[in-house]
Amino acid sequence: MAFKIYFKIGGRVKLNNSEVLPVTVAIYDQEGQTEELVSFLYPLPKPLEDKFKQWQYYIGLQGNRRVARNRDNFVSGTVNLTELANSLKAELNKWLGRDGWIDENEEIDLRVGQVLDRFRKRINDKDEVQIIVQTEDRQLRGLPWQEWDTLASYTNRGVEVAISATNFQRLTQKQTPQLRATARILVVFGDEKLGFAQEEDFIKSLRQHGGEPHILRQPTRQELEQKLKDPQGWHIFFFAGHSESDRNGRIGRFQINPADGVQGIIAITELKDLLQGAINQKLQLAIFNSCDGLGLANQLTELSLPYCIVMREMVESSVARELLRHFLAAFVKDRSLYASMNAARQQLQKKFEPGKSWLPVIVANPLAKELTWNRLFSERRLSWQWEMVLAIVAIAVLVCLPVGILCEFQGWETLTFYTQLYPHLIVYPSLFLWMPLFAAYRAHCMIRVKTGPFIFLTFLTVFLVLGGLFFELTGDRIMLMEFKSDATTTISAQQLPQLYSKWGRTAADTEADIKSIPPEIFHISQAFDVDGNLTLKKSELEPAIERMLPNNIKGMQALLRIATAYDVWQKNPQAFSVSRLFYALTFIAIISCGVQILALVATILFAPDSIFNKNKYLTYVIMCELGILLWVPFQSYSIENTKSLLFSYEFRGTLAGLNVLVYAIIAIIALATISSISRSASKKYQPILLSFLLGSLVVGLLGSWFGVYLIDHLFGMSSTNPLTPWFASSIFFAALFFFLLVRLIDHSVRDE
Repeated sequence: MAFKIYFKIGGRVKLNNSEVLPVTVAIYDQEGQTEELVSFLYPLPKPLEDKFKQWQYYIGLQGNRRVARNRDNFVSGTVNLTELANSLKAELNKWLGRDGWIDENEEIDLRVGQVLDRFRKRINDKDEVQIIVQTEDRQLRGLPWQEWDTLASYTNRGVEVAISATNFQRLTQKQTPQLRATARILVVFGDEKLGFAQEEDFIKSLRQHGGEPHILRQPTRQELEQKLKDPQGWHIFFFAGHSESDRNGRIGRFQINPADGVQGIIAITELKDLLQGAINQKLQLAIFNSCDGLGLANQLTELSLPYCIVMREMVESSVARELLRHFLAAFVKDRSLYASMNAARQQLQKKFEPGKSWLPVIVANPLAKELTWNRLFSERRLSWQWEMVLAIVAIAVLVCLPVGILCEFQGWETLTFYTQLYPHLIVYPSLFLWMPLFAAYRAHCMIRVKTGPFIFLTFLTVFLVLGGLFFELTGDRIMLMEFKSDATTTISAQQLPQLYSKWGRTAADTEADIKSIPPEIFHISQAFDVDGNLTLKKSELEPAIERMLPNNIKGMQALLRIATAYDVWQKNPQAFSVSRLFYALTFIAIISCGVQILALVATILFAPDSIFNKNKYLTYVIMCELGILLWVPFQSYSIENTKSLLFSYEFRGTLAGLNVLVYAIIAIIALATISSISRSASKKYQPILLSFLLGSLVVGLLGSWFGVYLIDHLFGMSSTNPLTPWFASSIFFAALFFFLLVRLIDHSVRDE
C-alpha cells in the first residue's frame, strides 16, 4: 500500500468576517489513517487567480481537441510559457506556504507544515506517495497541485496528485472468472482528421499483455450504445477526439462523430444508464485523450467509476499522444495508476514546455481499490458447472486404474497384489496426483497471454508425453495388470535363443537359469512342449511370483523378462486387458504434469508479463512441483523393489535407470524456479516461496531415500493390508489440501 494524503477542501465559509476555505488534512500509511487535522486557507489570491487564468488561456491556444472554442479575450502577443508556468508555480507555493494556513482565530497555523514535514521523514525514495484533493471548485481542481514544493520533495520522482469530488460512494464489483480472461478495452476514435494512427498502435500493443481492444471509428450513437451493452463488459473506456466541460467543470460532453452534427455530440447524462451498467459490471478506468475533461470525469465519478484520466484544459494532439504512450508503457508493467501517470508526466516534462505536463490528471473515487494492470484481470477459469465436469473427469482418471483392476479381475486379492507390485501407478494417483493436476490448472488460470514459447513448450509436452507413452506401451517389462486373466502365448523354439541373448548373457546361460527354477516356485518343465516351444500363462506366472517373494531367483527373473517382453505378445493383442488402457491414462496424467512444469516455469521466467498474479502463480507452480516430487519415492520403490525383484538386481540404486534424468530435470526446474521467484515475486512473498520450494525439494529428495521403506511397509510387498492405509491416506491428504491449503492460498496470496 502506498502512503496517502487527503486534502478535503470545503466551500467558502465565514471566519471572523473573512471568507475562508476549510481544509481537512488526513494522513494514511500502510496500516491505515495515522492523523487528521482541520485548518483553513484563504480563497485564491488575485495574483494566483490571474496567473492561473492566463495559463488556462495560453496553454489552450495550441489545443485542437475541443468541441467548441469560446475563449475569453486576453492581450494578444507572444507569451513565454516557461515564464508563465514558473510564475504560476511560485504563486501556488506562496498561497500554500507556511504563512498561507490559518487556524480558527485567523492566526498562522503551523500544524499543517509540521504534519507534512513529519510525514516526509517516514518516506524513502522507493515509497509511492499518492495525494487526493477533494473539492468541487473548478479552479482548485485545475491547479497543478503536484508542483507544491512541500509535496514534490517527498521523493525524487515527485508525487502524483489526483482530484476527487466530495460526494462519492463505494462501488462493489465482483469479477466473474472467465475461460477467456482479458482486459477488455472499448476504444472510440472521434474526429479522424486528428489522426489516431499512433494511438491505435499504442492500444493494439496491449494485446501482447492481455489487452483486448475493440475499436470504434467515428461511430454513430446507436453503435456506441450497442457496444456499451455488451454482456461481457469493459474494463477500460478510451476516447480520443473532441470534448469540453461547462464553466464549473461539472458537466461534460464529447464528440463521437463530427459528420452527425449535434447528434454526434454526447453528454454523459445521455449515457447514464448504460455507463452505470458498465461500471457496475467491471469498468475500472476511463481515459479521455481530449480537451477539458473535468466535467466528464466529475459525472463519471458520481456514477462511482473508480478512476478517470482527463485533461484539465485544452490539449494539443502531440501532448495527448505522448501521454498515452508513456502511461501505457508504465501501466502494463503493473505499476499503480498513480505511478504510471507520474512516469508519463516526467516524460512530458522532458519533451514539452513547462506547464504542458500539468494538463493530464487522475480523477479518483477515494473509496476505490488500488488499480494496476494486473488487477483488471480475473482468473481464466471455466464456469463452476464446467469445473465440476472437469473435476469428475480428473477423479475418474485418478481412480480408473484401481477401479478397472477391481472390476476386470473380480477380486480384492488381485487389487491388493497389484497394489503391492505397482504402488507408483495404483496408489500414487489417488494419494497425490490430484495436487499437480489441480495446481497446474490454477496456474494456467493466471496466464493472461499465451506466448509463443508457452505454446511451443505445450506442444512439446504433448509430443514428449505421447512419445513416452508409445515407448512405454511397446517396450519390454509389460506389467502383469496389462494382461487378461486368461492371457496365454506360445514362444517358438526358434525365437527363444534371440530372447535369451537379449538380456546381456549367452543364450545357453539364460536357458540354464530358467530351467533351474525350483518346481515349488514354477513348473518350468511343464511349460516346454516336446518341440521345445515355451507356453506362458498369466494364471501360472502370478502364483509363481507370490511364491518367490521376497527372494531373488535368477531363473525366475530371466523367465519374467521373457514373459513380459512386448515382442512375445505383439501378435496376440487380444491378450491385453482393459486395465492397460486405464494404465495409459494414468501414465499420461503423471508424465504430462511433470513435463508441463517446464512450460509453466519457462513462462514466468522468460515472459513474466504474461502472468497477472505472479505470487499466486509461483505458489501453484511450486505446489505442482511438490506433487510430482512425491512421485519420486514411489518411482524409486518400483525400481528398488518391483523391478529388481522381478527382473534383475542390477536395477537397484539411487541413480539407476532413468533416475539420473529425473534428478537432472528436478535440478533444472528448481534453479529456474528460484530465478523466477527472485525476478517476479514481490519482496514480501520471496522468502515464503523460497521456503516452500526448499521444503518441497527436501521432501522429494528425502522421500526418494527414506520414503521407499515407508511405501514398502504401507503399500508395498512388506505390507499385509495395503488397502486400508491407502484409502485412509487418500481421504486425509485430499481433505487437508482442498479445505485448508487451497483456501489459504486463495485468500492470502495477493499480487502486491
